Amino acid sequence: MIAKIPSSGAGLSQRSGSCAGLVAYLEKEVQGEWFSLESEDVPAAEVTQALDRNKRNLNRDADKYYQVILAPSQAELRHIGSDPEKLRAYTRAAMEQYAANFGKGIEGKDLVYFAKVEHERTTGPADRAVQVGEVKRGQAKAGEQTHIHILVSRTENLARYTERKQAGELERKNPYHLSPLTNHKDTQRGVVTGGFARKQYSERVEQAFDRVFGYDRPLSETFRYAYTMQHGTTEECAVLRTQALREQHQRQAVQEAAQQKQPQRGVAPASPTPAPEKGVTPAVERTNPKPERSRGIGM
Repeated sequence: MIAKIPSSGAGLSQRSGSCAGLVAYLEKEVQGEWFSLESEDVPAAEVTQALDRNKRNLNRDADKYYQVILAPSQAELRHIGSDPEKLRAYTRAAMEQYAANFGKGIEGKDLVYFAKVEHERTTGPADRAVQVGEVKRGQAKAGEQTHIHILVSRTENLARYTERKQAGELERKNPYHLSPLTNHKDTQRGVVTGGFARKQYSERVEQAFDRVFGYDRPLSETFRYAYTMQHGTTEECAVLRTQALREQHQRQAVQEAAQQKQPQRGVAPASPTPAPEKGVTPAVERTNPKPERSRGIGM
Protein backbone atom coordinates (compact mmCIF):
# COMPACT_ATOMS: atom_id res chain seq x y z
CA MET A 1 0.00 0.00 0.00
CA ILE A 2 1.35 3.39 -1.01
CA ALA A 3 -0.11 6.53 0.58
CA LYS A 4 1.17 9.76 -0.95
CA ILE A 5 0.48 13.42 -0.24
CA PRO A 6 2.11 15.17 -3.20
CA SER A 7 3.20 18.77 -2.88
CA SER A 8 3.29 19.30 -6.64
CA GLY A 9 1.88 17.84 -9.82
CA ALA A 10 -1.08 18.31 -12.14
CA GLY A 11 -3.52 20.79 -10.62
CA LEU A 12 -1.55 21.23 -7.39
CA SER A 13 0.31 24.42 -8.32
CA GLN A 14 -2.90 26.37 -7.63
CA ARG A 15 -3.66 25.10 -4.12
CA SER A 16 -4.04 28.68 -2.96
CA GLY A 17 -7.05 29.12 -5.25
CA SER A 18 -9.91 27.02 -6.55
CA CYS A 19 -9.62 23.24 -6.84
CA ALA A 20 -11.56 23.36 -10.12
CA GLY A 21 -8.47 22.65 -12.22
CA LEU A 22 -7.56 19.48 -10.34
CA VAL A 23 -11.18 18.30 -10.25
CA ALA A 24 -11.38 18.74 -14.03
CA TYR A 25 -8.10 16.86 -14.49
CA LEU A 26 -9.40 13.93 -12.46
CA GLU A 27 -12.45 13.70 -14.71
CA LYS A 28 -10.17 12.37 -17.47
CA GLU A 29 -10.99 8.67 -16.99
CA VAL A 30 -14.67 8.80 -16.00
CA GLN A 31 -17.12 11.62 -15.48
CA GLY A 32 -18.49 12.09 -11.96
CA GLU A 33 -18.58 9.14 -9.54
CA TRP A 34 -16.98 11.11 -6.71
CA PHE A 35 -17.81 10.04 -3.16
CA SER A 36 -17.36 11.41 0.34
CA LEU A 37 -17.89 10.17 3.87
CA GLU A 38 -21.66 10.08 3.49
CA SER A 39 -22.37 10.61 -0.21
CA GLU A 40 -22.08 8.61 -3.44
CA ASP A 41 -22.01 9.63 -7.11
CA VAL A 42 -21.25 13.28 -6.40
CA PRO A 43 -20.88 15.38 -9.59
CA ALA A 44 -17.67 17.32 -10.21
CA ALA A 45 -19.36 20.74 -9.91
CA GLU A 46 -20.57 19.89 -6.42
CA VAL A 47 -17.08 18.73 -5.40
CA THR A 48 -15.54 22.01 -6.51
CA GLN A 49 -18.21 24.11 -4.83
CA ALA A 50 -18.05 22.27 -1.50
CA LEU A 51 -14.24 22.43 -1.26
CA ASP A 52 -13.90 26.03 -2.45
CA ARG A 53 -16.43 27.44 0.02
CA ASN A 54 -15.05 25.56 3.03
CA LYS A 55 -12.43 28.12 4.07
CA ARG A 56 -12.08 30.73 6.77
CA ASN A 57 -9.29 32.97 8.07
CA LEU A 58 -6.79 31.84 5.46
CA ASN A 59 -4.39 34.22 3.74
CA ARG A 60 -4.76 34.77 0.04
CA ASP A 61 -1.61 32.78 -0.74
CA ALA A 62 -2.26 29.98 1.75
CA ASP A 63 -3.08 26.44 0.64
CA LYS A 64 -6.82 25.79 0.49
CA TYR A 65 -6.84 22.04 -0.26
CA TYR A 66 -4.58 19.00 -0.56
CA GLN A 67 -4.52 15.72 -2.45
CA VAL A 68 -4.05 12.26 -0.96
CA ILE A 69 -3.33 9.27 -3.22
CA LEU A 70 -3.91 5.70 -2.07
CA ALA A 71 -2.37 3.02 -4.28
CA PRO A 72 -3.06 -0.58 -3.18
CA SER A 73 -0.62 -3.21 -4.37
CA GLN A 74 -1.74 -5.89 -6.83
CA ALA A 75 -1.69 -8.44 -3.98
CA GLU A 76 -4.00 -6.20 -1.92
CA LEU A 77 -6.32 -5.68 -4.88
CA ARG A 78 -6.52 -9.45 -5.44
CA HIS A 79 -7.36 -9.90 -1.75
CA ILE A 80 -10.43 -7.68 -2.05
CA GLY A 81 -11.20 -8.61 -5.66
CA SER A 82 -10.84 -4.94 -6.68
CA ASP A 83 -14.36 -4.51 -5.27
CA PRO A 84 -15.39 -0.83 -5.69
CA GLU A 85 -17.48 -0.94 -2.52
CA LYS A 86 -14.52 -2.21 -0.52
CA LEU A 87 -12.26 0.43 -2.05
CA ARG A 88 -14.69 3.13 -0.92
CA ALA A 89 -14.87 1.60 2.57
CA TYR A 90 -11.09 1.52 2.71
CA THR A 91 -10.85 5.15 1.58
CA ARG A 92 -13.12 6.23 4.43
CA ALA A 93 -11.04 4.22 6.90
CA ALA A 94 -7.87 5.89 5.56
CA MET A 95 -9.40 9.34 6.02
CA GLU A 96 -10.27 8.48 9.63
CA GLN A 97 -6.55 7.86 10.09
CA TYR A 98 -5.80 11.13 8.27
CA ALA A 99 -7.92 13.04 10.79
CA ALA A 100 -6.49 11.18 13.80
CA ASN A 101 -2.92 11.75 12.63
CA PHE A 102 -3.16 15.50 13.33
CA GLY A 103 -3.37 14.77 17.06
CA LYS A 104 -6.23 17.23 17.59
CA GLY A 105 -8.98 14.81 18.54
CA ILE A 106 -10.90 15.15 15.28
CA GLU A 107 -12.60 12.46 13.15
CA GLY A 108 -13.38 11.88 9.50
CA LYS A 109 -16.67 13.76 9.85
CA ASP A 110 -14.66 16.85 10.84
CA LEU A 111 -13.15 16.91 7.34
CA VAL A 112 -14.48 17.97 3.96
CA TYR A 113 -13.17 15.55 1.34
CA PHE A 114 -14.16 13.86 -1.91
CA ALA A 115 -12.55 10.84 -3.55
CA LYS A 116 -12.53 9.10 -6.90
CA VAL A 117 -11.35 5.62 -7.92
CA GLU A 118 -9.27 5.33 -11.09
CA HIS A 119 -8.13 2.14 -12.84
CA GLU A 120 -5.45 3.36 -15.23
CA ARG A 121 -2.00 4.85 -14.78
CA THR A 122 0.53 6.06 -17.31
CA THR A 123 4.31 6.19 -17.21
CA GLY A 124 5.92 9.40 -15.99
CA PRO A 125 9.41 10.91 -15.68
CA ALA A 126 9.98 9.25 -12.29
CA ASP A 127 9.55 5.74 -13.74
CA ARG A 128 12.80 3.86 -14.22
CA ALA A 129 11.68 2.43 -17.56
CA VAL A 130 11.17 5.98 -18.88
CA GLN A 131 14.54 7.15 -17.54
CA VAL A 132 16.46 4.36 -19.29
CA GLY A 133 14.48 4.73 -22.50
CA GLU A 134 12.66 1.38 -22.41
CA VAL A 135 9.23 3.00 -22.72
CA LYS A 136 7.93 6.43 -23.59
CA ARG A 137 6.34 8.79 -21.13
CA GLY A 138 2.53 8.67 -21.08
CA GLN A 139 2.14 4.98 -21.96
CA ALA A 140 -0.44 2.93 -20.08
CA LYS A 141 1.06 0.74 -17.37
CA ALA A 142 0.37 -2.97 -17.52
CA GLY A 143 -1.43 -4.96 -14.85
CA GLU A 144 -3.93 -3.90 -12.20
CA GLN A 145 -3.43 -0.15 -11.59
CA THR A 146 -6.47 0.76 -9.47
CA HIS A 147 -5.84 3.71 -7.14
CA ILE A 148 -7.78 6.44 -5.32
CA HIS A 149 -7.47 10.23 -5.51
CA ILE A 150 -8.77 12.22 -2.54
CA LEU A 151 -9.17 16.01 -2.40
CA VAL A 152 -9.47 17.34 1.13
CA SER A 153 -10.05 20.88 2.40
CA ARG A 154 -7.39 22.45 4.56
CA THR A 155 -10.07 23.93 6.80
CA GLU A 156 -12.02 21.84 9.27
CA ASN A 157 -15.62 21.11 8.25
CA LEU A 158 -17.15 24.54 8.89
CA ALA A 159 -20.76 23.34 8.98
CA ARG A 160 -19.97 20.79 11.69
CA TYR A 161 -17.71 23.23 13.55
CA THR A 162 -20.49 25.85 13.67
CA GLU A 163 -23.02 23.29 14.81
CA ARG A 164 -20.78 22.06 17.63
CA LYS A 165 -19.88 25.61 18.60
CA GLN A 166 -23.52 26.60 18.95
CA ALA A 167 -24.21 23.45 20.97
CA GLY A 168 -21.47 24.43 23.43
CA GLU A 169 -19.28 21.44 22.59
CA LEU A 170 -16.29 23.57 21.56
CA GLU A 171 -14.47 26.32 23.41
CA ARG A 172 -11.90 27.21 20.74
CA LYS A 173 -12.60 30.39 18.85
CA ASN A 174 -11.61 29.27 15.35
CA PRO A 175 -11.79 26.09 13.27
CA TYR A 176 -8.62 24.11 12.71
CA HIS A 177 -6.43 24.60 9.66
CA LEU A 178 -5.06 21.16 8.80
CA SER A 179 -1.94 20.81 6.65
CA PRO A 180 -0.49 17.36 5.98
CA LEU A 181 2.60 19.04 4.51
CA THR A 182 3.57 20.71 7.79
CA ASN A 183 6.98 19.94 9.27
CA HIS A 184 5.48 19.76 12.77
CA LYS A 185 5.14 16.25 14.20
CA ASP A 186 3.14 15.87 17.40
CA THR A 187 4.46 19.12 18.89
CA GLN A 188 3.23 19.98 22.39
CA ARG A 189 4.63 23.49 22.80
CA GLY A 190 4.57 26.72 20.84
CA VAL A 191 2.01 28.34 18.57
CA VAL A 192 1.39 25.14 16.59
CA THR A 193 0.47 21.99 18.49
CA GLY A 194 -0.09 18.60 16.97
CA GLY A 195 1.26 18.26 13.45
CA PHE A 196 1.25 15.52 10.84
CA ALA A 197 3.78 12.69 10.68
CA ARG A 198 3.62 11.48 7.08
CA LYS A 199 5.59 8.31 7.82
CA GLN A 200 3.21 7.45 10.65
CA TYR A 201 0.24 8.09 8.36
CA SER A 202 1.54 5.61 5.79
CA GLU A 203 1.83 2.97 8.51
CA ARG A 204 -1.65 3.75 9.84
CA VAL A 205 -3.19 3.47 6.38
CA GLU A 206 -1.53 0.10 5.85
CA GLN A 207 -2.73 -1.17 9.23
CA ALA A 208 -6.25 0.07 8.47
CA PHE A 209 -6.35 -2.04 5.30
CA ASP A 210 -5.17 -5.13 7.16
CA ARG A 211 -7.70 -4.60 9.94
CA VAL A 212 -10.70 -3.84 7.73
CA PHE A 213 -10.13 -6.71 5.28
CA GLY A 214 -8.25 -9.26 7.40
CA TYR A 215 -5.15 -9.13 5.22
CA ASP A 216 -2.21 -11.19 6.49
CA ARG A 217 0.56 -8.88 5.29
CA PRO A 218 4.04 -10.36 4.76
CA LEU A 219 6.90 -8.35 6.24
CA SER A 220 8.29 -7.75 2.75
CA GLU A 221 5.06 -5.87 1.83
CA THR A 222 5.09 -3.51 4.81
CA PHE A 223 5.85 0.19 4.70
CA ARG A 224 8.50 -0.37 7.37
CA TYR A 225 10.34 -2.81 5.13
CA ALA A 226 10.21 -0.55 2.06
CA TYR A 227 11.23 2.52 4.06
CA THR A 228 14.15 0.70 5.69
CA MET A 229 15.39 -0.65 2.36
CA GLN A 230 15.46 2.91 1.02
CA HIS A 231 16.63 4.88 4.04
CA GLY A 232 18.04 2.37 6.56
CA THR A 233 21.65 1.47 7.31
CA THR A 234 23.32 -1.59 5.82
CA GLU A 235 22.89 -3.44 9.12
CA GLU A 236 19.18 -2.52 9.42
CA CYS A 237 18.52 -3.68 5.86
CA ALA A 238 20.32 -6.97 6.47
CA VAL A 239 18.31 -7.68 9.62
CA LEU A 240 14.97 -7.06 7.89
CA ARG A 241 15.95 -9.13 4.84
CA THR A 242 16.79 -12.05 7.12
CA GLN A 243 13.49 -11.70 8.97
CA ALA A 244 11.53 -11.49 5.71
CA LEU A 245 13.26 -14.58 4.30
CA ARG A 246 12.62 -16.55 7.49
CA GLU A 247 8.96 -15.53 7.42
CA GLN A 248 8.67 -16.55 3.77
CA HIS A 249 10.04 -20.02 4.53
CA GLN A 250 7.62 -20.38 7.44
CA ARG A 251 4.66 -19.41 5.26
CA GLN A 252 5.71 -21.90 2.57
CA ALA A 253 6.03 -24.67 5.15
CA VAL A 254 2.53 -23.96 6.47
CA GLN A 255 1.08 -23.97 2.93
CA GLU A 256 2.79 -27.25 2.04
CA ALA A 257 1.55 -28.87 5.24
CA ALA A 258 -2.00 -27.72 4.50
CA GLN A 259 -1.83 -29.09 0.95
CA GLN A 260 -0.64 -32.48 2.17
CA LYS A 261 -3.64 -32.76 4.48
CA GLN A 262 -6.09 -32.16 1.65
CA PRO A 263 -7.34 -35.28 -0.23
CA GLN A 264 -6.14 -35.60 -3.80
CA ARG A 265 -8.72 -34.56 -6.38
CA GLY A 266 -10.11 -37.27 -8.66
CA VAL A 267 -9.03 -40.18 -6.41
CA ALA A 268 -11.97 -41.96 -4.83
CA PRO A 269 -11.35 -43.48 -1.40
CA ALA A 270 -10.96 -47.27 -1.44
CA SER A 271 -14.19 -49.10 -0.59
CA PRO A 272 -13.88 -51.80 2.06
CA THR A 273 -14.41 -55.39 0.85
CA PRO A 274 -17.88 -56.50 1.97
CA ALA A 275 -17.98 -59.42 4.38
CA PRO A 276 -19.56 -62.61 2.97
CA GLU A 277 -23.10 -63.37 4.01
CA LYS A 278 -23.55 -65.94 6.72
CA GLY A 279 -23.59 -69.47 5.36
CA VAL A 280 -22.26 -68.47 1.92
CA THR A 281 -18.82 -69.64 0.88
CA PRO A 282 -16.96 -66.92 -0.97
CA ALA A 283 -16.24 -67.67 -4.61
CA VAL A 284 -12.70 -68.69 -5.37
CA GLU A 285 -11.20 -67.41 -8.59
CA ARG A 286 -10.51 -70.31 -10.93
CA THR A 287 -6.82 -70.56 -11.85
CA ASN A 288 -4.98 -72.53 -14.53
CA PRO A 289 -3.95 -75.84 -13.01
CA LYS A 290 -0.78 -75.79 -15.13
CA PRO A 291 1.00 -72.50 -14.58
CA GLU A 292 2.64 -70.97 -17.62
CA ARG A 293 6.35 -70.74 -17.86
CA SER A 294 7.67 -67.36 -16.90
CA ARG A 295 8.40 -65.13 -19.85
CA GLY A 296 11.59 -63.19 -20.17
CA ILE A 297 11.73 -59.53 -19.36
CA GLY A 298 12.22 -58.67 -22.97
CA MET A 299 8.94 -60.25 -24.13
